[in-house]
Amino acid sequence: EYPFTSLRKLTPSDVAYMSPRALRIMRNEIYARHGYIFDSDDLRDYFMSQYWYYPLTKSVNLSAIEKYNVEFIKRYE
Repeated sequence: EYPFTSLRKLTPSDVAYMSPRALRIMRNEIYARHGYIFDSDDLRDYFMSQYWYYPLTKSVNLSAIEKYNVEFIKRYE
């Protein structure tokens, strides 16, 4: 749903009008795309319903853009 979060830095207009839940999904999708295994039931259930998600690890290496976007989204959550 938010693959661009790995490709470019987010701007305020990218997150304007998003609910806290949508922002949480957006932020955690960055981890999910690397195969992160979630402890939270709601995130695990959500991402398991995505065709592209494969839970692989508890340790992921994020790119500089992804790290920036995680922190950016947290400010709006």
